[in-house]
Amino acid sequence: MKKRFGQIITVIFFPIVEILYGNSPIALHSENPHYFIYKDKPTVLIASGEHYGAVINLDFDFETYIKSLHEICLNHTRIFLGDYVEEQNAFCIEKNTLAPADGRFICPWQRSKTPGFSRGGNKFNLDQWDSAYFERLHKFMSAAQDKDIIVEAVLFFAGYLYKHSPLHHSNNINNTDKITAKRYMILDNGNILERQRQYCIKLVEELNKYDNLIFNVANEPWFDNQEHFGFANPPPLATKKWIERVSQWIVDTEKSLPKTHIISVDYTNEGQIIPEDELNAFFKNISIFNHHYDRNAQSVRLNYTRTSRVMSFNETGLMPPVTPQYRIQGWKYIFSGGALYNNLDFTFQVGHEDGSGGTAFTCEWYNGCTDQNMKYQLAALLKFMNTINFIKMKPDYQTVALNYGDENIYPLVWEGHEYAVYFEGGSKAKIKLHVPAGNWQVRWINPSDLEELSAEIVELQQGSLDLLGPNYEEDVLLYVYLANLK
Repeated sequence: MKKRFGQIITVIFFPIVEILYGNSPIALHSENPHYFIYKDKPTVLIASGEHYGAVINLDFDFETYIKSLHEICLNHTRIFLGDYVEEQNAFCIEKNTLAPADGRFICPWQRSKTPGFSRGGNKFNLDQWDSAYFERLHKFMSAAQDKDIIVEAVLFFAGYLYKHSPLHHSNNINNTDKITAKRYMILDNGNILERQRQYCIKLVEELNKYDNLIFNVANEPWFDNQEHFGFANPPPLATKKWIERVSQWIVDTEKSLPKTHIISVDYTNEGQIIPEDELNAFFKNISIFNHHYDRNAQSVRLNYTRTSRVMSFNETGLMPPVTPQYRIQGWKYIFSGGALYNNLDFTFQVGHEDGSGGTAFTCEWYNGCTDQNMKYQLAALLKFMNTINFIKMKPDYQTVALNYGDENIYPLVWEGHEYAVYFEGGSKAKIKLHVPAGNWQVRWINPSDLEELSAEIVELQQGSLDLLGPNYEEDVLLYVYLANLK
């Protein structure tokens, strides 16, 4: 099937939306800024990737990793840039690319001659940049760009392992102030703030030339640093002000550089309404709002009609290592209007950069995906999205006149032209759709591999389209479009 997209002839200048011609960075699409545009093509980003340590872990063969993502037909990955590193068995993960072997962590700062870094080797000199790190970073970004893999580059994180950060007072020779992890992402963090600014500007300058880049201000800024109690919990006011400052560093730095990149931030677990006053203040430079563990697509459902920016579900987990939910949650999120889904996939490991590995989890409170097949199943989601005119589509439950059964449905609609409905739960799909008269191609599809289960052309004179699908176990996809559209 071939896509038909209208030609865009007007250039609109707006901080978070760009029309792209030729070699320009990924941006929000002007016709529908809930989605991306890259190399003049409407784009959604689907990933099943490693735990963000591809650059900072010297033992990780990122060239094999990038090649594997491309061959699997995924188009996104996420990396941490070096202010954060984990220890062995952190978060109960036995094998973890974000926890290099002792002495195998590399970051933007050069090592000093003073021993004592908490993860092995000498402490860091924050006044000196490490050329070996930047050589590795550029090789990674170039390899990803050659394969059209979009990289979200994460600038900051603290979590409960701030003690291993090069900016922690015990890990450098530059007398950074003694602060707690909770103060790391606020403006009142002593002389750390200036070090953060220098680090941010250096990385923005180094990475500016790449088109396949999204800057992420911070991973999980709510970690042990919450606005209120509860799992779905944004960061507090002081951290939101810090996010605004960091995003402005990026914007101001790029004003004198050739390219401008979109910026993301992690907003909360699951999802909450993002207030309009925050969108216009703290998040005025933010184009993408990331959410973690959003199993019911709550973030995009709550915010899709409230803002013309991208909603993203960019970290899965807290589920059994092998479960179809890693696939199901991706389909649910994208069909609810999201534009980015990233499954955290622990099959990518040192020595198994092709995704043939796995890990054990050493406690009950954290598990993640080790399903060898999941990456291929999510590639099917990306393939399907690239066959439909999603730029013209939106989640639209009013199109469904009647849904029979106990399944959950997620309709994505270009009214009068294309209707894609994802069914999850239940065992038999039966639905009535409001569509105009015409000859309609009706296809029932297995979401895990896009196998066509049945197909027919229905001639509708008037009324609604009554459709009965095949039996299924976990999920099924209905795709209906005018027979002359493709």
